This record gives sequence, structure tokens and C-alpha cells, in this order.
Amino acid sequence: MQFNNYPDFRNKVQSLLDGDDISESDLSVSVLDLIIGAGEVRIYRDIRSSTQDTALSITATDNVAPLPPDYLELKGAPYTPGFRVATYAPWEVVQNSIQNAVTSSGQVTHYAFEGDTMIFYPPQSGAITGRYYKRFADISTGLNALITRHPDLFIYAALSESAPFLGEMTRLPIWQQKYAELAMAANEQERRRITRGSKLQTRVA
Repeated sequence: MQFNNYPDFRNKVQSLLDGDDISESDLSVSVLDLIIGAGEVRIYRDIRSSTQDTALSITATDNVAPLPPDYLELKGAPYTPGFRVATYAPWEVVQNSIQNAVTSSGQVTHYAFEGDTMIFYPPQSGAITGRYYKRFADISTGLNALITRHPDLFIYAALSESAPFLGEMTRLPIWQQKYAELAMAANEQERRRITRGSKLQTRVA
């Protein structure tokens, strides 16, 4: 199941809602776009895919580094200047260290989140690098790698979001269940992509 472009995807969703002859549909393009967009929001809450894995490259100034606009979550701990891996600590802990100028023991750098920024202690200035999961631009601007890999997920996300708009409450449980199954299967497939290359090793404490 693949789509040529966004209008093709939108037409397929409309066909599933209204039947093959979408020329007689009462659904406007703007309403369909809203429904599909709501489905996308749901997907980015639920799915983490290697297609979303991208390089983190931000700059810390006065101990604060703004997160990228498409940021969803870190894939791993960030590297601070000098390629030192930072360790997460609760905001209260990092802020307390900053306010009290706590003497740092060893080489440990802690980070926390403050709004849409990262903060560090000891203070950092310079390049912060690593990996994070991004949110793609809306598919209305162009199909992306995530919908190419999991097209059925986008279909059922849109169908599930359409039910309250269209009064399709009898079909909603079916669509919701199918979406949940597909989301679980997609996350499992993404997990297997990075764990099936070698046998799991037993760690000795």
C-alpha cells in the first residue's frame, strides 16, 4: 500500500469513509485535512521510528540550549563540549546546583529540561550533539519516510479521528482497535530493526 502524493492519500481516506465515488461526498477538503492532521498528531505521540532518528546539533549559550522546533524526545544522552556524555537529573537538582554554585565532583555533567530548552550543570557553552526523534512536517506538505514505511497506520489514525466528526460511533471501536494493533506492531517492528542483528548478552552484575 503506497500513495503517489498527499492528494492521493486524502482521496483514499475519503473513499473509505464515503465509498468509491468521492465526487458526491459532503466532506470538504479542509475538513479532511483537519481529520488527517489530527491523526498525525496521534501517531507522533505513539510511534518512535528509525525514520525519525536525526542528529542533534544545538548550541548552549549561558548554560541554555534551545531544542529543535521538530523535537519529540531524545534518543540518548547528549554530548556536551569536549564530547562528554551528560547525565539526566531532575530540573530541581540541576537548578539547585546552578543557584548554589555547587562544586562538581569528577567529570559528571548533568542536564535537565526547562520549557523548550535544555539546561546544564556545570555550565556549558558551545556545541551540544547527540540523537533525537523528530516530528516530520505535516504530510499535506509532502509524504515522508514514516508514512512510506507504515502507510496503514496513517489510514487508521485518520479513520479513528474522523468518527466524532462524522457520527460514525458504531465503527469507531473497530477503527480504534485496528489503529492500536497497528501502532503496537509498528513499534515492535522498529524495535526488531535494531535488536535482531545479534544475540542478547547476559550482563554480569
